[in-house]
Amino acid sequence: MTPQSGILPPANGHALFTLFRRRLGRRADARLKALLASVSDRITQLQGEDPQASGVLAFGSHVWPELYSSKPVLLRDFPSISGAIHPAPVSEVDVLLHLRGERYDLLHEFADQLSAEMSEWLDVIETVHGFRYRDARDLTGFVDGTENPVGEERAEVALLVDGDWGGGSYIHLQRYVHRMEQWKKLPVRQQEAVIGRSKESNEEIADEDRPHTAHISRVIIEEDGEELAMLRHSMPYGQPGGEKGLYFISYCKTPLVFEKMLTRMVAPTSDGRVDHLLNFTRAVTGAAFFAPSIEQLKQLQK
Repeated sequence: MTPQSGILPPANGHALFTLFRRRLGRRADARLKALLASVSDRITQLQGEDPQASGVLAFGSHVWPELYSSKPVLLRDFPSISGAIHPAPVSEVDVLLHLRGERYDLLHEFADQLSAEMSEWLDVIETVHGFRYRDARDLTGFVDGTENPVGEERAEVALLVDGDWGGGSYIHLQRYVHRMEQWKKLPVRQQEAVIGRSKESNEEIADEDRPHTAHISRVIIEEDGEELAMLRHSMPYGQPGGEKGLYFISYCKTPLVFEKMLTRMVAPTSDGRVDHLLNFTRAVTGAAFFAPSIEQLKQLQK
């Protein structure tokens, strides 16, 4: 099975994240399925103008039964974390269109046209433009995505291999809004203690010197001697003088990795600690999807 084009490639200069919700009383009929099935070929056509363009179309658990007769075993709603002391809201959305490339004008045009064609069935709930900031840094000033897998490991981490849903991937996303004024007031040494890395060099602070509440202390998890991994395609977003933050999105062969990381971020572990980065940013959306292979996506047309 062939994964959708936007899952494995390295980071681009731009991304466009568009979330859709089914319109009340409308179900996925043959016309909508034909539109959905056409997306991968249309992205291929887009590459004629931007060779780096790629994309992913993915579906949530509530709309899935209207599209397919069976589903990936672990496809489920975005997790509700018991005992959370930081918000991890769940958004009522059904479809994700994640576009990537070097020309934002083309991504905008593609999403705008597809949204118009699907408007009889799906409402656009949110569309966010993500962009590369400096040398792949978050707006906090720290490099983002350092722990991402590279080379062949990207596919090993992100894609299911066997079964009907081979070539597919479980997706989780959250849009974070940063409290930039508070963050900027922190001295750099304190910022580094919150993140767990050097701001300038991006070197990881040694375990013995790094606070247990540092962000990387919460999201780096080892089980049976192996570090849990997922493929992130997160990007900064925002308006000058307005709301800004990070659009987090991850791809993985299992939803369990994200669920464990999120739990360690927002809910106290046995030592009572949580992720101190969440004192300076907050999640305002949260959604889970599955991106089927290109072959399974095109099956919708039959």
